[in-house]
Amino acid sequence: MSQNTSNTGSNTPDRQHILVVDDEPDIRQILQDILQDEGYSVSVAENADQARLRFREDQPNLVLLDIWMPKEDGISVLKSWVESQTLGDTPVVMISGHGTVENAVEAVKLGAYDFLEKPLSTGKLLLSVERGLENASLREENKRLKSRLQNHSPMISNSDASRELLRHIQLLGPTDSWVFITGESGTGKRLVAQKVHENSPRANAAFVELNLAAMPSDGVAQALFGSEVDGKVVLGRFEEAKGGTLFINEVLGLNLETQNKLLSALQERQFLRLGGNEYIELDVRVIVTTSGNPQKAVNEDAFSEDLYYRLNVIPIQVPSLRERRQDLPELITLFVEDIATKNQLETPSITDDALALLKTYKWPGNVRQLQNVLQRLVVLNSGQEINSDKVNVALGGDVDMHKKSSSLPEYFASDMRTAKEEFERAYLTHHLANVEGNVSRLAKKVGLERTHLYRKLKNLDINARDAK
Repeated sequence: MSQNTSNTGSNTPDRQHILVVDDEPDIRQILQDILQDEGYSVSVAENADQARLRFREDQPNLVLLDIWMPKEDGISVLKSWVESQTLGDTPVVMISGHGTVENAVEAVKLGAYDFLEKPLSTGKLLLSVERGLENASLREENKRLKSRLQNHSPMISNSDASRELLRHIQLLGPTDSWVFITGESGTGKRLVAQKVHENSPRANAAFVELNLAAMPSDGVAQALFGSEVDGKVVLGRFEEAKGGTLFINEVLGLNLETQNKLLSALQERQFLRLGGNEYIELDVRVIVTTSGNPQKAVNEDAFSEDLYYRLNVIPIQVPSLRERRQDLPELITLFVEDIATKNQLETPSITDDALALLKTYKWPGNVRQLQNVLQRLVVLNSGQEINSDKVNVALGGDVDMHKKSSSLPEYFASDMRTAKEEFERAYLTHHLANVEGNVSRLAKKVGLERTHLYRKLKNLDINARDAK
């Protein structure tokens, strides 16, 4: 069998992959033969640089790492993996022919799973590998179960709108198509994405989220693709979600440069880390959401048309709470019981008049607003009765805001980028009319440099001549 540093077996989900790092060719060969005979896929490396390369490319399920190697030892390699958060849940078993208690303690402190001394006992080796893989598998399963419990919320389907939504989820789940979810803010788009994932062949793999609404635009590309600078590798969401689902929330928040990178990755089914030069296979299902108007963003050149149609393979429109009022009684009961349980409170009762008020309210903030109001009610009325007066108090500012909302401009319901553009258009059009279309006077009026103002007017499609 030839000795090299390439992958010698297919790394498939049902065949665990092990990386062997040792500077002695005979040791590498023996370990490779033993592990392959046990049905594992094996790749090998003879030094620190090759170990990092193989780890990046093969993403092994477990690493056997020799401590004593020329130039850079295994402890340093382990430390670099830990500091760069490259390892994740991958167990590392340290091996050494000159083992000391200090070496073992240092390795374990850094996060090594086990420590084996040479000459290696085949029995101890296989037991350590088997337990390390089982331990990693249990940790991964616990993460998935915890995620499912935290995000568990049954799809209430008493209304025609919610039944149609559930039908779409059941039809789309088993496919591997990309999904574009739209709907008002607070309607539960993330829950829909989670349910699509849970109904898919990727259900046992990771569901990884990238929330653009809570992230500065200049950090999105690194968060998505990862980075590779001076040998330090930081994994992005694409790699974290390998084999599973990547959920991108509020996708219209991507800047144009990152949109182009994402489009290229989706088209080619591969991508580069920022600063990297080796392509990485793309193996994720992509689900994106927005509470804005994607077609309008495309028309205004704020969102790539090619990317929109690439992502919008199967669209899902999540109905507002106003469109599914028949679901409200069951949703209210479910949320009240859930809030009481999580906060260790006694579940309050709800009078008929209170329930009627909750059912007739327009809920501009949708399910999220409903949950917040019920949280208020349950916490303040543990074990007591909730009547319509208490509901009115809990709605309080929400009612006032809802009354005011009818007089607010339409763009208050849009995403921030659209709202900003609409405000600027209305603001500049108003002042342009007051200065009778004179751009020089307008520039002084609004405090903008004239060249910048001309560019702004062009981008907003405002013609100064129309105001004369």
